[in-house]
Amino acid sequence: MKGKLIKNIGLLLLAIWVIPTLHGQSATKNKGYKIIRSNVGVGGSSKTFQTTKGTYTVSQSIGQSSVIGTSVNNGYYLRQGFQQPHKPITVTKSTYSSLKAIVYPNPFDYNIQISFSESVSKDIKIEVYDVLGKLVYVKKFSPSKKLRIDLTKLSTGAYTLKAISNGKLFNSKLIKI
Repeated sequence: MKGKLIKNIGLLLLAIWVIPTLHGQSATKNKGYKIIRSNVGVGGSSKTFQTTKGTYTVSQSIGQSSVIGTSVNNGYYLRQGFQQPHKPITVTKSTYSSLKAIVYPNPFDYNIQISFSESVSKDIKIEVYDVLGKLVYVKKFSPSKKLRIDLTKLSTGAYTLKAISNGKLFNSKLIKI
């Protein structure tokens, strides 16, 4: 009796989760399927707004409470996990050519050094971004084969470094300990 009750509660919870998710999608004859964005659960929500310039969907999600995957059954697609992009992502090619360099030490405590593999004849712009993409350090240096950069003011964490000179770009990941 108790086992049957637990099984019925489990099936009910599964139905509460699956049915609204499947209703958020509709099949179309021309495109195969169309996703109508929705988040189910206490950790997220979606809202669609109609304006004179078009329809916009604002969607937010908090945390990752389950595995990631896609299931297909009778023309219905169930995508589970992190939010999927509403429109296809376009990747653009950089106009910069590659600048060869080595950053050390990495991980670092206070300072890093950048040693360029080629001679640099123009000013060098150094930019450091945090994991959220916020610019946390920027400075221009005179042309040099080797730079020493003081990053003592940065908090412990992961960063992205960009070195730009004469239409060339060098990217590196940094970890401050």
